[in-house]
Amino acid sequence: ARQAIKNAGLSPADIDGIVVGTVTPDYAFPSTACRLQHRLGIQGCLAFDVVAVCSGFLYAFTTADSLIASGQCRNVLVVGVDLFSTILDKNDRSTIMLFGDGAGAMVLTAASPEEHYGSRFVFGDGSSLRGVLATELGADGQYGDLLACKFGSAARLTPELISSGAHWMTMEGKEVFKHATRKLAAINISVCEKAGFSVDQVDYFVTHQANKRIVDSMTKQLGVSEQKVLSNIARYGNTSAASVPLLLCEAESEGTIKNGDLIAISAFGAGFTWGAALIRW
Repeated sequence: ARQAIKNAGLSPADIDGIVVGTVTPDYAFPSTACRLQHRLGIQGCLAFDVVAVCSGFLYAFTTADSLIASGQCRNVLVVGVDLFSTILDKNDRSTIMLFGDGAGAMVLTAASPEEHYGSRFVFGDGSSLRGVLATELGADGQYGDLLACKFGSAARLTPELISSGAHWMTMEGKEVFKHATRKLAAINISVCEKAGFSVDQVDYFVTHQANKRIVDSMTKQLGVSEQKVLSNIARYGNTSAASVPLLLCEAESEGTIKNGDLIAISAFGAGFTWGAALIRW
């Protein structure tokens, strides 16, 4: 978070909003966002968590974008962070081999009208617009049991629950794969169309690093070159809400993503939840 603020050319005092996407908060309450606010030495700004699991960063990002568009905030720190090692059964090879712990952050900043940044109304080919061009979120709770971690007020963490192992994360991998590939392809197409672009015009796709098969299937359904679809899953595994900001940070640091590039970011997670945004970098 400190590095993201520094990279944005700001100080912690400039931040007037913090939105954290996480499903592994430090505590039930206070929120991780409030704890982060205190650690950064910021006073008074709004701070809250959103829970959308692997879609957490996209939900936090879109919420921050809306806060800026409404005029409530100017500089919002957006964080995606998850420690899946704390909710996985270390004896369950169907899950423990897939996930990693990670954190990533980004600062969204309002711009003056003359800078011609982020707009929901794209004129012509939109080439002169910068920033967030379009966002989209979705959810379907009927599939919640296919990917879940069931402890909370509806399933209290009792000695009996712990001894049964029912508090660990569970996943129906084949069903999740089927839904994830369809939704990721569809929402990338939808968010591009919303901003007046086609997927062919996108320079790079930065999607949630669930697993290589899901990313490859999405790529095939979109009909785009593999070179346009960035990946780091071989290094970190599935880092849940952290995967999109981690991949963005690496791609910029390595010089892959450059100013002016059209970037589509997307994610799919438990709930089911999904989200996407189109950005002119």
